[in-house]
Amino acid sequence: MLKKLLLAALLVVFGISAVNAQLTKAQIDKMSRIEYKIKMNGDAYVGVRADGKPNNFGLPSVSSYLKSVTTSPKMKPDWELNATFTAIGCSSIYDLCSNGSPVTIWQDPSTPDNIHIAVVYAPLGDGTTFPNRRSKYYFSSDRGTTWTFISDVPTGIKSGFPTINGTSEGNALFANHCQDGTSYQITNVYVDAFPGVGSFTHLYPPGANSTTTQPIWPRVLSTSNVSLTNKFIVLASQNGVDSSHKIINTGMGSTPGTWGPWSYFAGDQAETYGLARGSDGRIGIVYKNNDANNPESYADVWFMESTDNGNTFTTPLKIFDCNFATDSLGPVRGVGIVYAGTSPKVVFETIKQTTEGSFYPGLPAKIRFWSPTLPGSDPSKSIVIADTTMVGYHPYVGVNDVMSSMSRPNIGVSADGNVLFAVFQVPSDYVGGVTDTTTFMDMYFTLSGNGGATWKHPMKINPETPVKDWRYPSISLWNDNTSTMYYANIHVLAGLMPGSYVNGSGNGESAEPYMFVRLAIPLSSVSVNQISNEVPSNFSLSQNYPNPFNPTTNIKFAVSKAGLVSLKVYDLSGKEITTLVNENMSVGTYEYKFNASNLSSGIYFYTLSANGFTETKKMMLIK
Repeated sequence: MLKKLLLAALLVVFGISAVNAQLTKAQIDKMSRIEYKIKMNGDAYVGVRADGKPNNFGLPSVSSYLKSVTTSPKMKPDWELNATFTAIGCSSIYDLCSNGSPVTIWQDPSTPDNIHIAVVYAPLGDGTTFPNRRSKYYFSSDRGTTWTFISDVPTGIKSGFPTINGTSEGNALFANHCQDGTSYQITNVYVDAFPGVGSFTHLYPPGANSTTTQPIWPRVLSTSNVSLTNKFIVLASQNGVDSSHKIINTGMGSTPGTWGPWSYFAGDQAETYGLARGSDGRIGIVYKNNDANNPESYADVWFMESTDNGNTFTTPLKIFDCNFATDSLGPVRGVGIVYAGTSPKVVFETIKQTTEGSFYPGLPAKIRFWSPTLPGSDPSKSIVIADTTMVGYHPYVGVNDVMSSMSRPNIGVSADGNVLFAVFQVPSDYVGGVTDTTTFMDMYFTLSGNGGATWKHPMKINPETPVKDWRYPSISLWNDNTSTMYYANIHVLAGLMPGSYVNGSGNGESAEPYMFVRLAIPLSSVSVNQISNEVPSNFSLSQNYPNPFNPTTNIKFAVSKAGLVSLKVYDLSGKEITTLVNENMSVGTYEYKFNASNLSSGIYFYTLSANGFTETKKMMLIK
């Protein structure tokens, strides 16, 4: 009750306060250069300052929200979407949902009405050891409009860090790790008898849990058909890493008692890996490297693939090289993977770090994307799809759940395979907390309509008020669409207090609600709109209309030969303001709706470039 009263007081103070304290540039500079080390806290990870000092940087305890400084401008996206938020009906004091990029939502491609969610839960009053921590399964049969709690998986046993996928029959495939006695023993895998029933068969381990050290923190995937010999594949990792062994494991199986042995390859532990399946049944694995025998490979990203249902995998391919001679940016926790048809698509965070395992959460970070369809050669193919110049730079403060100024990306694909979605989290303008002063997180979203070659400007999708801690967004690997609308299905924690209670218990217990977010994105926001497929006689660029405009205008252009087309906007000084189009296009006539709501009044120029053709026209924005 005291916690609830305190929270209510915080909200009142925020609502009536006309002046919020601001952090100075000197404080920000100091925060950004502080080194953190990663340590274990039970089966969760926490970031602690390398100098041993408290994480609050000496800031006083606060009883109201503080406005922090944004040191980079935020640009408003020039595209639109509609977001619907629905509480699934579960709140938990165990609010560290994942040690990496979570995989906790699955929409069934065969029955799109069915969406499945896995959550980790502990009730109020459970203290800091969480004896009643459970993995819970929620189900919706109306595309997320309503939700029903189905069951704990399993019942009566302490468990954690659940992940979910599904079988070709549409049944939930659930994995987590469970505790028997005093220690976490092993990854457990379960499959439901029918969609949304909650009658789970225990697939792995066959028989009782082992008393020896076994892998935990799983990711699970079904193969393309339950009639295959290999029906499931699991990734997991052992708790603890040293120079004598490699710690990520793959396991395959069909029914209880017929699982094959674990195989080993170099990688980091605790969910720094992802798993996905292509349309032809191929299986891809992406992982962050942590080979203690080869420090130069620390924080690289690797990919490997199987075309025989997991029996064998290709030699791992390095898709990103964390270069400690230059910027030292590489993933700490977050990686994600999906397939568009037979092409793997990967997102990962890049944060400044050291070969000793330390990282700098207060420095600018980036979200990168990789696919074999990108130009160039590996490990230099990946591109930046979001950075702090796009979303603002906020130095991280307070409880550190091994996050940074941009972290924990996830990726999904549309049903028709034409659109990729990426979601990630960014510290907001606000901090709060009474003892553990911490930044509230915002949730950002972006998309690509050309296989990942170019991406839309990231958009913050959570409401401005009330201020909440939007963390651990997970997007369904597969997402439904119509001929005019694309949808993205997201599961996220909307925390009432910033930072996790797991790693920062000073603020006390708070029942943190889980939310389902359904994004509706019109076709016009996905890519430039083709208004005719007739072959034009020449390339051409038309005058925008209306002109002058406020704040939107239409730009029409013709493409007479297929190839790379670029449409860019410049200011009077010739500085590039934004890229509207940069993609391979077929012949036809196109129209782009340009939203200049983030620009000031004035004269601007737009330039079309394609196949040696270049033309520029002038437009006027009047607000």
